[in-house]
Amino acid sequence: MKIVYYVVPLLFVFEIQAQKLRTTQPTNYLREGPASYFQIIGMIPAQVDVLKLDQKGSWLKVKTDENDIGWLSENSFVVRGGSGTRDQEMVKGKASSRASRAELAAAVKGFGKKYVEGSEELGEDISKYSSPAITPDDMEKFEHSFTIEPYSGSMNIEKPFDIFFHEEAIGLGIAQKIAKQKGLVDDPTATRYINLIGNYLSRYTKAYDLGFRFYILNDERASAFACPGGYIFITKGIFKVCNNEAELAAIIAHEMSHITQRHGLKELKKSEAKIKAEQAFAELEEETGPMSEEEKELEEYAAAAYNNLIAPRLLEYEIEADKLAMLYLRRAGYDPTALLNVLSRLQEAPKTMPDIFDDNYMKKDEFSQRLATVNAIVRSEGYRSSSSKQFAERYRQYTAGVR
Repeated sequence: MKIVYYVVPLLFVFEIQAQKLRTTQPTNYLREGPASYFQIIGMIPAQVDVLKLDQKGSWLKVKTDENDIGWLSENSFVVRGGSGTRDQEMVKGKASSRASRAELAAAVKGFGKKYVEGSEELGEDISKYSSPAITPDDMEKFEHSFTIEPYSGSMNIEKPFDIFFHEEAIGLGIAQKIAKQKGLVDDPTATRYINLIGNYLSRYTKAYDLGFRFYILNDERASAFACPGGYIFITKGIFKVCNNEAELAAIIAHEMSHITQRHGLKELKKSEAKIKAEQAFAELEEETGPMSEEEKELEEYAAAAYNNLIAPRLLEYEIEADKLAMLYLRRAGYDPTALLNVLSRLQEAPKTMPDIFDDNYMKKDEFSQRLATVNAIVRSEGYRSSSSKQFAERYRQYTAGVR
C-alpha cells in the first residue's frame, strides 16, 4: 500500500511542473526532434494550448491535446503583431488543432501540381533529389568538425521570421517549374553535402525552424537563388568558382538571407492576396480537382513571386543579404571573409556570373558597389582571412562529381 502514496504525489508534481503554453504563430511545425531537419509530425495553428515537457536550446518538447509528443521552436510562442489570426482549418475537412504530415503534404503538393500545370510546361518532381535525408547522426558528426567561439552578435536589419504555410506551397510550385526549365543534378553526395551545410547554417538564423531544402541546378554558369518557403538552388558553376567549404557556405548563407528577409516577396502587393492564399487551403479538393477562386488568387500570387524572382537583382537586397550572410558565417564558425573572396573571384570572371534567366543579373558598377560594401564590413569588423582555407579537402571530396 505504501507504494501508492509515493507514486501519486510524484505524478501530481510532474503535472504541476509541466508548463502550459499557447502557440502564437500562423504555422507551427511539430517535429520529431529538436531541429528543422527532423520529420514533421503535423502542423499546429495559432492559439492552441500545448504542454511543455522539456527544452533543448531553442526547441521545446511538447504534448498536444491529441496526445502527440514532439518539438516546437521558441518562435511558436513569441507574441508579435499580426500573429495568431490565421484560419485554423488549413486543410479541407480538418477541424482539429493539428493537421497531419500527410494532409500537409497533400495540400502543398496539390497546389504545386496545379500551379505548374497552369504553365506551358509541367514541373519536375524535386522530392527525389532530396534524398538521402539528413539524419541526426549526419548532423552531429558535421557539427563536431567546428570549433566555435560563442558569438551572439546581431544586426538591426535582422528581422523575426514567421512561417506561413502558403509560402511553402508557392515555393514548391516555383521550384518545380524552375527545375523543369534548367534541370537538376542527380548527385546524392553533393546534394547531401549542401544540405548539411545549409541545415547547419540555418541554426544561426531567425528561420532556424523553417526547414530549408537545397538543390543543384544543371547550369554551368555560377549563380544561386532562393524561392519562398526555403527552397534554394545552387548551380554547378558555383562549385567551380568556390575553392573551399567556407566559400560555398557564404553563397548558401547569402541565399538564405534572401529568404529570412523575404526579399522575393517584398515587392508584391500581397495583403489581400495573402489572406486569400491562406483561405485557399481550406478549399483544396482532390489534386486533380478544379481550381477555386481562392486557389486562382494563390496562383496569381505565385506567378508574381516567380516573376519577381527572375527579375534583375536589386542592389539594396543584395547588400543586405551579404551583410547577414557574413553574420551567419561568423555565428556558425566559418570564416566571414570567404564571402569577400568568392565575390572578388566572380567579379574577375563576369562571364560566369549572369543570372540563369537573364543576362542582366547586375550592372557592373552595382556589383562593384556591392563588393566595396563587403570589403568595408571586413575592415570595420576586423575580420581576418583564415590561412587554413577552411575545409578545403572536405569540399573537394564531396563536390568532385559536380566540379
